[in-house]
Amino acid sequence: MGYVKRILFAVFLCLACGNMYVFACTAVYVGKDVSTDGSTIIARSEDQSVGAYNKLFLVVPRVENTPGRTLTDVNGFSMPLPATTYKYTMIPDNCDAGDGLYPASCSNECGVSVTGTVSAAPNDKVRQADPFVEQGLREASLTAAVAACVTTAREGVEKLTSLVETYGSAEGNIVMIADQQEAWLIEIYSGHQWAAQKMPTNKVAVFGNQFMLGTVDATDKENFLRSKDLFTLADQFGFAKRINGKVHLALTYGAPISDYSNTRSWGGHHLLAPSTDGGPYNHDTFYELFYTPDHKVSPLEVMDVLRYRYEGTNLDASLPQNKWTVRTVGVERQSEVHVLQIKEEYPRACSALQWLCMGNAEHSVFIPAFSGITETHPAYQVEGKPYDDKGAYWKFKRICALAEQSRFQYGQGVKSAWKQYEKNSYHDMLQAEKEMIALYAKDPTVGENYVTKLGMDSAQKALAEADTLYVDLLTYIMNTTGMVKPKLDKIGPFVYQDNNK
Repeated sequence: MGYVKRILFAVFLCLACGNMYVFACTAVYVGKDVSTDGSTIIARSEDQSVGAYNKLFLVVPRVENTPGRTLTDVNGFSMPLPATTYKYTMIPDNCDAGDGLYPASCSNECGVSVTGTVSAAPNDKVRQADPFVEQGLREASLTAAVAACVTTAREGVEKLTSLVETYGSAEGNIVMIADQQEAWLIEIYSGHQWAAQKMPTNKVAVFGNQFMLGTVDATDKENFLRSKDLFTLADQFGFAKRINGKVHLALTYGAPISDYSNTRSWGGHHLLAPSTDGGPYNHDTFYELFYTPDHKVSPLEVMDVLRYRYEGTNLDASLPQNKWTVRTVGVERQSEVHVLQIKEEYPRACSALQWLCMGNAEHSVFIPAFSGITETHPAYQVEGKPYDDKGAYWKFKRICALAEQSRFQYGQGVKSAWKQYEKNSYHDMLQAEKEMIALYAKDPTVGENYVTKLGMDSAQKALAEADTLYVDLLTYIMNTTGMVKPKLDKIGPFVYQDNNK
């Protein structure tokens, strides 16, 4: 089966079968004026209800002048596709998962990147005033619906929100869409109500599963868009909440603020702008969505945010009293985590550098691939629900599972190895991006071939490293199982000899 046919067949299978609802995620945004390398960063962890959840990484090819196609979802949602759809990358569920495609993160050939979603719930009054639509738009198809059809981030906002207004939404969602000029945050509150705000280039944000937009300037149509009944519906049904005379969107439309999500907002402040965190976490504080970081933020630091477990604070997940009560950013149930860097100087057809971590970020590694790729490594395409040691997800996830049996004895050596690996990869990509830019300027096809091979090589290198690390860790565990503590202390925790140092 040819490459294009294989990809289209895989997409068809995923659309025809189906995933479990993604219960929770965390997102990070860094504006280009406060990132260390001038990139706009949008990032998200995709968290599941179970620990083992195979994800893929694919490229959906451009389709030229083929009218009559539709994008469908297992809940009954269906939308017509334009005759020509754009090439885009995606991180879908395996087809045995059972609930749809869930593309997670998409970057298209026109320079638009979209990550979605962070699930969020409205309050009961909102549900009654404007109920969700059972066959409406869901996270399961949302990002693909945008990436296949739009050429700018603003056009992406308009496309997404028009789908909500036309078909209704089946759930509450928060989405980020960015291109090389601007980045937007969209909150979908109910069946038909939504708000979208252009994210400031000099701010950062970290948030979990709660609506976060506060008071806004409704007259500023350059930076804020909304459904036409957003404010009137709240007044009509008596659930509007105002601060200094202005409707506060999160308090108006969102479910009551809970520690489950609010701690993650605090965690972002604590890591990136401790001058704004107000000290230890406060249950009664609603932590602001956008704020100025105390220092410029690197992509490597964003990776660490997405594996954060509140180490060294009173919420530290390693403390016995917090084991079952504190919801961390870096949960073991992350199926994949992605960090997208978008740079103005990149060619439009290859506008983003995605760092993809399969498994949970605490004990896995972020692997780079430019958005201009035409194919992904075969290990990223291994289907199915059961464990398969040929699949990229499973190669990294199995290390996580071992490391988390003892974070001190096993995990710290794994974290140290992968952290050094990421640093080396990041510096390698700073050089590779120069080559990529030069090749695209000379011949886009040559540039496309270069980034595709680079992505293949980067994946192959990391997969080989994972295999070696897994064998070394498993051998260490077998050798030390049943050993009395004095001898174990003498041997010390697992240390991996990273060949990339």
